[in-house]
Amino acid sequence: MSDKIYQIVTDQIIKQLEQVNTADYNQPWFCVGHSPVNLRGTAYRGINHILLSHSGHNSNIWGTFNQWKEKECKVKKGDRGQMVVLWKFFNEADEEGNATGKTSAVMTRYFKVFNSEQVEGKFAREIEQKFKEKLLNHDPIAEAQSFVDSYMTNEGLPLRNSDRAYYSGGISEHIAMPELGQFKSPEHYYSVFAHEITHSTGNKKRLDRDLSGKFGSKEYAFEELVAELGSAMICGSLGLEQKTREDHAQYIKSWLTRLRSDNKFIIQAASKAQKAADYSLQSAGQEASQPLTLAAG
Repeated sequence: MSDKIYQIVTDQIIKQLEQVNTADYNQPWFCVGHSPVNLRGTAYRGINHILLSHSGHNSNIWGTFNQWKEKECKVKKGDRGQMVVLWKFFNEADEEGNATGKTSAVMTRYFKVFNSEQVEGKFAREIEQKFKEKLLNHDPIAEAQSFVDSYMTNEGLPLRNSDRAYYSGGISEHIAMPELGQFKSPEHYYSVFAHEITHSTGNKKRLDRDLSGKFGSKEYAFEELVAELGSAMICGSLGLEQKTREDHAQYIKSWLTRLRSDNKFIIQAASKAQKAADYSLQSAGQEASQPLTLAAG
């Protein structure tokens, strides 16, 4: 059954490519400020941003022990804080006291902060609620949610909340996603999630595709084609769409343009996308398709 869905999806996208305008493509989610912030609302930057973004907490709100205490909130017993560092920057000068145009940074001290999920108290719940009020009220799609949950668990992939959607390989391998309520619809959410899952199948320990291409390169564009086709195939297999959404074609055409509109690339990408869709569906316990030859219709 899935092999027929894959063929239908590929044929539909090829047919749509000459009909869509890439300028009409809009990001299917909005930003709500997932970057980690302190209790004053100031965003953490540099290494502190990285440390707190990878903490595993769903909330982006952080404060020191005393800052929470001032808000009549109590850190839960046994919870450990995350270290952050305070840097001061200085303008460098030469021996005559003239500015060199260079700056240097000095770490003045470090301290620990606690996420709002680690504290008890009315204030913590109120600021979490204000953040949640920015989100749309979407219900998860059961089969699609089961797919992403099972894949992420079975592949040992953590999920990070972010205002960006991306797959990160390496030692700290993870997928970052905006929340369901940041998307125009649940279908858009699972489509983007499937795109990032497809990227993750290219890891050396899975299907070992070339993920080394830099932005704007031919290799990067080809992998984006694979990921978007894979997303459409996965969504079709999960029954999310009766036909391919136009935004899939808009996104794919933008990358085909970088590949000099050589349509043979979509056929080659479709073959790898099918393997990626099969792998991810099988990993999640879903039905995988049998091999087939993809051709333009």
